[in-house]
Amino acid sequence: MTRSAIGTVMGAIGCALLVLSGVSAPAHADRLKIRIGYQASPEKLIPMKLGRTDIVPHLGKSYDVDFVLFKASSLEVTALATEDIDLATLGYSSFGIALDGAKMEDLRLVADGYRDGVGGAYSNDFMVLKDGPIHAVEDLKGKVLASNGAGSVVDIAMRYMMKKHGFEDKRDYSLIEASLPNMFPMLVQGKADLVTMNAIYSHNPKTAEAARTLFKERDALGVTEFAFYCARTGFLQRNRAALGDFFEDMVRATRWMLAPVNRAEATHLLAEVTKQSPEVLATYYLLPGEDVYRDPDARPDVEALQHNLDAMEELGFIHSRIDVAKHTDLSFINAAAPRVKPLGATKPASP
Repeated sequence: MTRSAIGTVMGAIGCALLVLSGVSAPAHADRLKIRIGYQASPEKLIPMKLGRTDIVPHLGKSYDVDFVLFKASSLEVTALATEDIDLATLGYSSFGIALDGAKMEDLRLVADGYRDGVGGAYSNDFMVLKDGPIHAVEDLKGKVLASNGAGSVVDIAMRYMMKKHGFEDKRDYSLIEASLPNMFPMLVQGKADLVTMNAIYSHNPKTAEAARTLFKERDALGVTEFAFYCARTGFLQRNRAALGDFFEDMVRATRWMLAPVNRAEATHLLAEVTKQSPEVLATYYLLPGEDVYRDPDARPDVEALQHNLDAMEELGFIHSRIDVAKHTDLSFINAAAPRVKPLGATKPASP
């Protein structure tokens, strides 16, 4: 399929998704329309998705947003390349592949989403059967490990942990692929000896009954830049004024979501977008130690991202070292943060 054909298909899929999801109407000519790609939930941008101008006051004035759902971050990279989206939600693995494989030299990291492994916050679980024979990484020799896809963020962490213990894929263990919802069933059915669980699944009471954590993602990679926002330099340079307002609203929305006084409403908004149970979300969402870390200024950990990409290179997923600093533009976040109230100064918004 040609690049133009891919662009046409992705554009059609995006339009269909926008109609189904009921996002904001097309922008007026004097407002910047920002097309934003995501895979799970555009969490810190939920007030934008739901049109909460009491939280994001520049929405509908200097910019509008369209949210486009993708099955994988690799598809977001393609859509960025074909200019079918303007802002992509990527993990470090797709960021590395975009720079090393797709040679997108104009790609820039502009803001943080969330990260794994920060002290005092949740870290992704790698789990085994609670009453099974595996009690250490060394016990995984000759076993079957389940990954959600070769080269994914958690897949690289799993492989890196095994490599730290002298194990190599195919030689010392086998890897199979499974979606996150299927991980727990595969474990209890004996189809995999090690599976990965994020906060949603690891906090499920059924998981605690049958499985236990063998190691955490932080044990493999330390801090992981799990999700962050990227754009191409041309889009950033052409639209600096409107994007200044957008990123100010991003920081404002982030701080609003994180403010303890807003937790109940923030949980309700997340449930509305993701269609998850508010009761289940309330057991971990935004709770210290139970949920992932989100920076109140939406500022990424560039040093951690560099370490993540170096691990990718060590495992052979990319073929040259990427200097993260050369592909980072924090000018928007740096300008936005001082314009927003400090975390905790936000009052509850009206429904």
